[in-house]
Amino acid sequence: MRKLLFILVLFGCNPVKQVLRDKDKLDKVAIEVIKQGYCANDTTIITKSDTLLIVDSLLEIRSDTTIINDTAYITLWETKNFFKTLTIRDTIRSVVVDNARLRLLQTDLSKAEAKAILWEDKANKRGGWLIILLLVIGAFIYLKLRK
Repeated sequence: MRKLLFILVLFGCNPVKQVLRDKDKLDKVAIEVIKQGYCANDTTIITKSDTLLIVDSLLEIRSDTTIINDTAYITLWETKNFFKTLTIRDTIRSVVVDNARLRLLQTDLSKAEAKAILWEDKANKRGGWLIILLLVIGAFIYLKLRK
């Protein structure tokens, strides 16, 4: 009998089952899990590498021709080959981030900004009242010390 009661108590208070059965609790847990970044299902890292090889050659011919009695004589000629090789390596790394997490964080940021604006308004009002109170106290002290 005690074992049966122990098993009922042990399996009856399972918080995981309570969360899975209640939609509101499950939504709260899902929001927290996405915020923490445990479920980054649409985050993709793409790395692409490209190598470009350019070879350029130049052939240069110089000659000195002399024309004597309608006959052309080539007296000097030089041939040079110039090779230039240019290697370009380019690696592109792009990261596509978890959009669900970004939306949640942007929502939290907008809520925090709204709270900051509200508290800033309250602080400005209280600052004005504080200045008025200091002026009244200063006037009271001035009147007391003047006599």
